[in-house]
Amino acid sequence: PVNPYFLPVVFDGKFADSITTVSMPDYCFEVTTDTLKQCNDSDLIPLKFPKDYVKSLREKAYRDLLRSNPSLVKYSLADFPSKVEKVEPIQPNLFQSLFTVEAGYEHRDIDRSTRFVPKRKYWIRGGSSFLQFSQNYISDNWYNGGIGNQNLLSIQNFTFNYKKGKIQSNHSIEWKLSFYTNHNDSLRNFRLGEDLVRTYSDFGLKAFNDKWSYSTNLEIKTKLFRNYKENSQEYVSALFSPLQINMGILGMKYQFEKISQRDKYKKCNLSVDMSPLSVQYTWVADRKVDPTRYGIQGDDKYLLDLGSTLNAKIVIHFNRQVSFSSRLKYFTNYEKVIFESENELNIPLNRFFSTRLYLYGRFDDSSGIKKDPFWGHLQLNELLSFGFNYKW
Repeated sequence: PVNPYFLPVVFDGKFADSITTVSMPDYCFEVTTDTLKQCNDSDLIPLKFPKDYVKSLREKAYRDLLRSNPSLVKYSLADFPSKVEKVEPIQPNLFQSLFTVEAGYEHRDIDRSTRFVPKRKYWIRGGSSFLQFSQNYISDNWYNGGIGNQNLLSIQNFTFNYKKGKIQSNHSIEWKLSFYTNHNDSLRNFRLGEDLVRTYSDFGLKAFNDKWSYSTNLEIKTKLFRNYKENSQEYVSALFSPLQINMGILGMKYQFEKISQRDKYKKCNLSVDMSPLSVQYTWVADRKVDPTRYGIQGDDKYLLDLGSTLNAKIVIHFNRQVSFSSRLKYFTNYEKVIFESENELNIPLNRFFSTRLYLYGRFDDSSGIKKDPFWGHLQLNELLSFGFNYKW
């Protein structure tokens, strides 16, 4: 046998002799005479073969391999150089390398790598979409009418914020639409529970620090579809009925953001818009809608109020998923008060589904507004929903 580590075989130029058999005698060590003998007696200790015998055996096997298996021979000694050049290590000379002067060296300027500077964004966009099944509670004196129900709710939010230097502007668009079945209504299979399109914009100029700015804001709210009173053809609301516009002039805005040092997703955002001088305009375009439901008296179709407005919004992120938001609006013309508070707790179950708890409180003591025996001028709208939720 030939050691496989010696392959591929190199022919040394000598021809192989004929080898018929290879004897492998057993050698043993005799303890009494301290000599090496062939193993014949049982009192001898077996040992390994001597090195000379092993060398001779491998030489005979190599010759037999050359004779009987020439296909295994890959190289011969003629393929290798006759004299091997000895590589001598070069001893380093530290002082010579230190004081060597290179003559004729030409200095060339190497172009510096171009640093990538991302283009700054002044417009930041975002939004969210909700499509959920919900349970809804509505007080009897709710200004849009309706009863408690189970419904299908769709909410679409879009935000566009701009900030450059001392100028900043924030814009949001919200659309809410819900349908529900009402077994008390014998004229229709379903009714509108929520129908609202609202835009809110503010324009600010930085004041004495980063948190305060001079501000002007504009809010527009309206309905899109006709909504009927239960078991009646009387309209409760319709397109631009009502249309409500509130504009705050020369106010102040305060913005605050707090981010946890341990968790970057745990943060709080607060913004407050104060407008000591503001205008609120209410218009009912459809003649079939009762304008007194929205505080408009007599045969008028519109109402113009001068007063003061306060808008505030706070968003609290407890972690990356769970968040709470609250919107507050207060308007007064110093004879009546309209106060709104929307509160929402959103608990996502995964990226696309969530549970949402919503509570909308509204106070309106305008003349013509229905007063509830228990709640008075306070109106409540509660909503617990589950379904599709996506934010970007």
